[in-house]
Amino acid sequence: MGHSYPPDYPTDIIDWLRLLGKNYKQKDTSRDGDDIESDDDEVQDEIEMVDDALDADESAAVASGHLDEVHAFKAVLSRAVTNRMICNSLLKRSGPPDKEVPRITNVTMLAEFGIINALSEWIGKVKEERHEVSGAGGAGNATNDDNTKYPVCHLPPPTSCETTTYTAVFMSHATDRLKKLVGGIKDICSRSATEEVIVVWNSPRSLLESDKLGRELLEWDTDPSHKMRMFFSLENGLENNLLNRYHPLISPKSEAVMYFDDDGPFFDERAMSHVGLELWRRNADVQNAAFPRNLRVLSDRMKKMQKHGMEANIQSVLAAGAKGDGEDTGVPFTPTCRDRTGDIIEYNYFVFPQFGANMALPSGSIIHRNYLCFIWHPALEELRRYIREHHTHPDDQTVSAIISQLSGKPPRAFPRNVKDGGAGMNLRGSEKEPNSTAKRRKLFSGEFDVIDDAADDHDYYVAGHVDQHHRRLLWQQKNWGPMREEAANSIIGYFGSLNAGSVGWCVGTEYQKKRPRSPGGYTCEPEFPTLDLIPWIKPG
Repeated sequence: MGHSYPPDYPTDIIDWLRLLGKNYKQKDTSRDGDDIESDDDEVQDEIEMVDDALDADESAAVASGHLDEVHAFKAVLSRAVTNRMICNSLLKRSGPPDKEVPRITNVTMLAEFGIINALSEWIGKVKEERHEVSGAGGAGNATNDDNTKYPVCHLPPPTSCETTTYTAVFMSHATDRLKKLVGGIKDICSRSATEEVIVVWNSPRSLLESDKLGRELLEWDTDPSHKMRMFFSLENGLENNLLNRYHPLISPKSEAVMYFDDDGPFFDERAMSHVGLELWRRNADVQNAAFPRNLRVLSDRMKKMQKHGMEANIQSVLAAGAKGDGEDTGVPFTPTCRDRTGDIIEYNYFVFPQFGANMALPSGSIIHRNYLCFIWHPALEELRRYIREHHTHPDDQTVSAIISQLSGKPPRAFPRNVKDGGAGMNLRGSEKEPNSTAKRRKLFSGEFDVIDDAADDHDYYVAGHVDQHHRRLLWQQKNWGPMREEAANSIIGYFGSLNAGSVGWCVGTEYQKKRPRSPGGYTCEPEFPTLDLIPWIKPG
């Protein structure tokens, strides 16, 4: 083999995985050895097919300006090939698995390790053709059907300390949500760090023209002094698609792009600007999230790998903070071997953890604008088609997976509720919330998140708002949770690995508490700190 393991796999982990696979095969030789060797040959052929992409002459990429993009894709491709090798080294399951991926919809799951073929084909096109270069950062006039003119993508820098403002992005398509949306826009526009607000409208303009609040939005759009502007998806050649808010054609002014759903929650300025944006400036190459979600792993092998990955992530973050340059040493991903060993991922909808979050819901998330180019890249059309076809339209899971794979890092989490420091507060976190099965956690004035965290109770209820218009999807729509789990297994399986999970706001401080049963094995106590406790806010 001409290529090497990606840098996020320490040598001791590679050796440990190889040994684990070897031991499994030795145990299995008398029973099913021939079958394993046959699989090895098939995978070896697949790996040899992508060797040309990994080791290809890069002169064409240099000439066409695609070198940075090719390097980014090669890192993802190398990780996928490595994990494919690791999966094939493990014992092939015999008989049905203990648990299977829930198959609720009739949408075909993405091929496991399908990213290998997708990226190999694109790198091959770059090698063979000279594509037109259209600017940096992915804001060219390309549509999904014009692959040869798609702009060149560039990964963001690890830090963006000079950035002091953000672009806030909302998306909507129905007038019945405009009251909530207009209130959110007014709130966000009033904040000093807001450079602009973009409203992505996924329906005809005429719907707004026939509605009082809609006409108010159109007036703001034509007012050059107003921070808000409209992006009309249909008028820009796009269909109604959740991913339109991530399309490079929206052309954010700021490098920092902050997202909110049209019905919120609209986390307050202290959490988003004073804490979230400050964290993003120091971690501009990852997704920063106020609404993080955990994806649980079930097998002992995956649990061990995730535990190791979490410890590596903690040490990497602390080391980067000590150096002050934002650079870290990389964090290992956990191979997911669904076809080989029956690995299953569970969508954990019970908590919004600080540690161990593998993805983020859109509201309260911050990403670098350069990722918009990658999210709509022609090489990832298979992923976007899956989002369009699947019943849950899992754009959040997909965006989180793409960014973590490209950055080689998990997301970063920050608290969605940050209290004003000091007066009357117990800074040691002794003000604990009611210890009941259904914990009512106050997000901000008048809005609550009701979480049923009973370990074995799936009669759950999640409500982001107390008003009657909130979409209580997990409660009202049958099988919503299992369908989300189906999508998570499909998307993570497509890349073949899962990131190690986020570290919390309290990492490396006295407020980091070891909690083996919590995602990532740790929690931050208090969960919602005062501003003066946030480490990256303190001088030095």
